[in-house]
Amino acid sequence: MKIIKNRHKLKELISYNKNLSFVPTMGGLHKGHLSLIKKAKNKTKKVIVSLFVNPKQFNSKKDLFKYPKNIKKDLLILKKINPDYLYLPTFKDLFAFKTKNKIHIDKFEKKLCGKFRPGHFKGVIDAVDRFLEIIKPRYIFLGKKDFQQIYLIKK
Repeated sequence: MKIIKNRHKLKELISYNKNLSFVPTMGGLHKGHLSLIKKAKNKTKKVIVSLFVNPKQFNSKKDLFKYPKNIKKDLLILKKINPDYLYLPTFKDLFAFKTKNKIHIDKFEKKLCGKFRPGHFKGVIDAVDRFLEIIKPRYIFLGKKDFQQIYLIKK
């Protein structure tokens, strides 16, 4: 597993490969994440996993700081399942460029839990869009536990 912390280096490493799977995570890896990574490995030869706690999707700094982060534990878990690449971007690395896509959020963002989390889904979609622009995967693997998030990303 190659660990990359810079989007330019990542793009350089993967530019030749048009058959990539991508599994975005915020860390705190568990069986659900491992299942997604295994499915990704079965789908394509190369798999990229990201670990990035996205501050733009938190409504308060207090919630962001409370979010569990244990990079050492996540690295041990990933070394066992061995994806090809682990992308560990900094906030600056991921958000320091102007994206090609203008993001339009479907009105469904204000329904369900979105009623109580203003701006949450815009933050999620902004980060996912940036990952997709950098990585250009053939497939992205997302957990089904957050129906609303998947729906909005697809839109």
